[in-house]
Amino acid sequence: MQTPFVAVAAAEAIAPGKFIRVEVDGRPYLIARVEDRYYAVEDNCSHEDYPLSYGCLDGRRIKCSLHGSRFSLETGVPEDDPADSPIATFQVRVAEGQVWLDPSRPANGG
Repeated sequence: MQTPFVAVAAAEAIAPGKFIRVEVDGRPYLIARVEDRYYAVEDNCSHEDYPLSYGCLDGRRIKCSLHGSRFSLETGVPEDDPADSPIATFQVRVAEGQVWLDPSRPANGG
């Protein structure tokens, strides 16, 4: 059985408090590192069709630079208006110095 995880970045390439944008099969994702934990979310605000990669991290949240909505990196749930729908989150793991993403299905059902 083939694993759905794909290596997307060197773990050391993402500094704590930063994120990078990656693409897998033409679909964009954000890989964020908060302290020593990694998160993966879709690179698209659920309020507007706008890349979250233009925004910034705010603790364990990603902030959309268009209207200011912040989304939990853990759950994808919006924590501020005007967004009212969650963004998709994805499973990640770190092994062999690489960050691995499972793009096969959202972890939060989003």
